[in-house]
Amino acid sequence: QVSLNCYYCNLSTVSADLPKEIRSLDLSFNPLKQLFNRGFSRLSKLEILDLTRCDITSIEDNAFVGLGSLQILILTGNPIKNWSLVTFTGLNSLQKLVLVDTSLESLSELNLEYLPSLQELNVAKNRIHRLYIPSFLFNLHILDLRANYISRVNKEDLEKLQHVNTSNLSLILTLNLINFIEPGAFRYVKLQLLNLKGCFSNEDIMKDSLNAMSGLYVENLVIGRYRSTPTRINCRENLFEGLCGMNIKGMTITDINQLDKKTSYHCLENITSQRFLHLDLELMRSISFSANVQKIEIKNTYITAIPYNFFSKLKQLKELRIKENRRLTELNKSVAGLKELEFLDMSVNKLMIESCCNELFPETTLKHLNFSHNTLIGLKGSFIDLPHLLSLDLSHSKLDSVGMYPIFMTLTNLLYLNLSYTSCHFVIHCSFCGLFNLVELRVSQTTFVPEILASVFQNLTSLRFLDMASCNLEHIPNEMFEHVKQLQFLDLSNNKLIELSSSVLLSLSGLKFLDIRANNINGFSVDTAEMLSKNPMKVELSQNPFDCSCTQEQFLLWVNQQSNKGLNFSNQMECKTPEHLQGSLLRDVNLNCNWTLAYVMVVVIVVILFLTLLLYHFYLKNCFLFLCLCRQDYKRSAAEKIYDAFVIHSSLDEHWVKDVLLPQLESGEDDNPSFQLCVHFRDFEAGKLILENIFYNGICCSRNALVILSPHFIDSKWCSFEFKLAMFWRFLEDQCGIILILLEPIRKDQLDHMYVLKKHLSRNTYLKWEDEHKKKKLFWKRLRQAL
Repeated sequence: QVSLNCYYCNLSTVSADLPKEIRSLDLSFNPLKQLFNRGFSRLSKLEILDLTRCDITSIEDNAFVGLGSLQILILTGNPIKNWSLVTFTGLNSLQKLVLVDTSLESLSELNLEYLPSLQELNVAKNRIHRLYIPSFLFNLHILDLRANYISRVNKEDLEKLQHVNTSNLSLILTLNLINFIEPGAFRYVKLQLLNLKGCFSNEDIMKDSLNAMSGLYVENLVIGRYRSTPTRINCRENLFEGLCGMNIKGMTITDINQLDKKTSYHCLENITSQRFLHLDLELMRSISFSANVQKIEIKNTYITAIPYNFFSKLKQLKELRIKENRRLTELNKSVAGLKELEFLDMSVNKLMIESCCNELFPETTLKHLNFSHNTLIGLKGSFIDLPHLLSLDLSHSKLDSVGMYPIFMTLTNLLYLNLSYTSCHFVIHCSFCGLFNLVELRVSQTTFVPEILASVFQNLTSLRFLDMASCNLEHIPNEMFEHVKQLQFLDLSNNKLIELSSSVLLSLSGLKFLDIRANNINGFSVDTAEMLSKNPMKVELSQNPFDCSCTQEQFLLWVNQQSNKGLNFSNQMECKTPEHLQGSLLRDVNLNCNWTLAYVMVVVIVVILFLTLLLYHFYLKNCFLFLCLCRQDYKRSAAEKIYDAFVIHSSLDEHWVKDVLLPQLESGEDDNPSFQLCVHFRDFEAGKLILENIFYNGICCSRNALVILSPHFIDSKWCSFEFKLAMFWRFLEDQCGIILILLEPIRKDQLDHMYVLKKHLSRNTYLKWEDEHKKKKLFWKRLRQAL
């Protein structure tokens, strides 16, 4: 639908350049003053025209000719002086006409007999003094006369209504201060609704007026005080006796005080639908209901509890609404025994129910249950006694057990479930098990443990609507929506998502609306953008911290392409970074990323080189010296092997090397061969570089490298460097053996920063030093064999 809003544009005439395709036109608050002949004739497709408060005083004949498709015409607040017989000619499709506050003095001024489709006429806040309804209004569905000046209702005003069927007409007389109704004025009149709220200044006038309305047939009657008026109506004995003379199916009583006093309700016995709103009721026993009542609503009263078995006699009751009673805290078993009850609304109270719901509704055929906006709803067990339930609303109430146990397992017919703003924490995969027919699920402002997200919705195969706004989600698993193939609406707004992968969207081929507002998304990948382009869904992306730098160049190009295709992107799709583009609209950003990319690459390379030099200068310097030495003296050193092993160890383990290792291997006792070891504290030459001693006097002159592993070894940079040199020399010579001795236990996490040693340990055997005597003998035997 094409809409055009021109309100407050200071237009004095209707422009001839308006596009012909528009369906809705708002010209309110423009000084038009006059509507001219055929002024809208070009707008043949127009369906809604709003001319509110345009200072229109005159409407020329045939002003609306050409508007054959117009359905709603609003002329509120225009002081129109006269109405021509052909003012509304040509409006064959008009269904709603709003003439509020147009200085109208009588319905007879209007000539509406050429409006065959008219269903609603709103003439509120005018100067009408008489309730005379012309015959051309008999087919209306709604006639709104509120806040006029009707103070009397005479027989002659409604005489014609007595002979026609107006059972579809809703007559709204709210805020007309009626002082007198002539007895018999409503006799044989048939209405869908008669609203008399705020029409009587005191209880005496109300009582007399209800008595005078004898003979009225009405589906719904509304009486009582209008809340914004200063008048006060107190209940008195026999106040409602006039209802006995009417044929009424539904009754609404609002803002009548002292209903808790002795009041006769016998005239309400045949009324099947009763509503009590904004009353100073404190005790439910003050109201008497007939056994035939089918619908009851008690709203905004002072009741604190519902007596046990209060409704037990209402065997025909199908719909019960007790809502917005801020003092109501208890329910107990008050609704037990209502076998025909299908709809129960207990929302916006202060209920604290420890155990719901099997004990409260045994043997019922309940289909709709609403406990939203209460204090505490305890769900101790499942819903075994509610197999017919179709909708369940527990939103904005504190719940227990939900998400911890599969309490919905028996609700196989449930279509609607609302758990929003309950702060539920879902921890089990089977949180929604049993809900095979569920169509709509709302869980906003709840939380899920990440481990269950991939499978928690797997049995909701009929789901079409899912609201997960404000669920603290940081990641969407690829399998999360794999089984909800029929999903059409998905709300993921106000979470912490940083991306939406194309794999997730692949499972949502039938989606029509996706809301991911207010997340941490700074752009889409090429695959995700391509997937969104293929699917004709509507996507809401606003309020994300979008990155408008060259790293998101493809995403920004996609936004521009979609804008050119006519897709409506929100004005709140603004750049967050870089700083100089902050606040700019994404569709207005044009980047030249060729030079920018080259500049960024150079900067990155320089930074990497600097950090490498800064962090690894020790190793780089020594490796450079080592390679120089290798180049100069490799051939010479390769021929000179004067040591059996070079011992690589931490200085903190020197006592073990000096007191244990050297005596055992170099002494040659008990017919064991003796070995010549190279240790730095004894065999390194003074005055030479440390690296030269390690290389010449240690590694190059030894057939093996003996590595003493311990936590001290792991913490030593020199030990790590010596081990890497030994590994490199082994690679060059292919003869140098490396023997590892685990002197003290080392944890795996301690090896994380020593990748070469960790890899060597995983592929090669090593010796382990232990204090037990037998194991020591075996240790020395195996070490000598290795050497």
